[in-house]
Amino acid sequence: MTMNNKTIVSSHNDWDPLEECFVGTATNARFPTIDRSTHSFCFTTEKYEDVKDLEGPMDKKIIDEANEDLDRLAETLEGLGVKVRRPTPQDHSKTFGTPEWTTTGYQTYSCRDLLLPLDNLIIDCASPLRSRYFETRAYRDFLYEAMEGGTEWISAPKPMLQDEIFQTENLANPSTRNHEIVFDAPNVVRLGNDLLFQVSNSGTELGAQWLKTILEPRGYRIHMADKYYAFAHFDSTVLPLRPGLVLFNGDRLNPDRYPKIFEKWDKIYFPGDQVVDTGCSLPNGVTTTSPYIGLNFFSVNENLVICDKNQTHLRRVLDKHGIETIGLEMRHARSMSGGFHCVTLDVKRKGTRQNYFND
Repeated sequence: MTMNNKTIVSSHNDWDPLEECFVGTATNARFPTIDRSTHSFCFTTEKYEDVKDLEGPMDKKIIDEANEDLDRLAETLEGLGVKVRRPTPQDHSKTFGTPEWTTTGYQTYSCRDLLLPLDNLIIDCASPLRSRYFETRAYRDFLYEAMEGGTEWISAPKPMLQDEIFQTENLANPSTRNHEIVFDAPNVVRLGNDLLFQVSNSGTELGAQWLKTILEPRGYRIHMADKYYAFAHFDSTVLPLRPGLVLFNGDRLNPDRYPKIFEKWDKIYFPGDQVVDTGCSLPNGVTTTSPYIGLNFFSVNENLVICDKNQTHLRRVLDKHGIETIGLEMRHARSMSGGFHCVTLDVKRKGTRQNYFND
């Protein structure tokens, strides 16, 4: 859908036919200042002593190979007729801050995280990670283009992100305290008129409350998903495939414990021990995400997904449900903290906003 050749955001779910998306970049990726924000979010289960010296540019081999994989993903999508955009490269080494803290930047690899497209609206999210405070500068040209084409562009209030919001004392249950509005886009699962909000260390109840004030007058219903697991985003745990079918991470959810909005849907409980660990290249055995990032696939439409080529069992399961897979590499997903869904941002899909659940 276009107006005067300008982009209009139109995206309601993860399965409608894809027309236009961003693919991230690893260029200039680095580890930011290792403060409470970084420790709480990037190194959730690691001791501070093991990560405190990691600040600085990522290894050149990681960056080069990650960019090769991202370029191949972009080429594959273009070959499927999708218009692909890339973030504007940023200098993440620059220091910036607020009256309470200073930090350096991080990366624009996971372009999913900070912008939430809904219908003809795009929301600039309130990330808990200080180093990503100004990251959407990488998408500023697109946001202005979209606005001029009729898209509504809303920014969440910038959080203060003071030290006391981050609970890192109990590494088994990290959390971002419910002191202010905080959420990343992948805390939200888009399901047409319904949105599922994951409360975790990347999204607070106040974040969900703010979204309700913005979105409920527009006809959305927001459903809370709390206490399923504490860690960050929902897109390696709840993966809707098409209306009536959802794949769950079977190590985190089970028939007695899952978001009840899906009660009448067919559910695939994918066993965690069938996820292939593709490894991590960071020093000292440190990782930024779990092996479950292997479940982080990206749907081109309800019959075709792009996933890690090494996830052979996942590909067989999807095939049994009539879903074709394109297997590609994302060699540094665990080092860079992002799989195929993380590194893409679907700003335009064919289709209209619909109700997939009975009232």
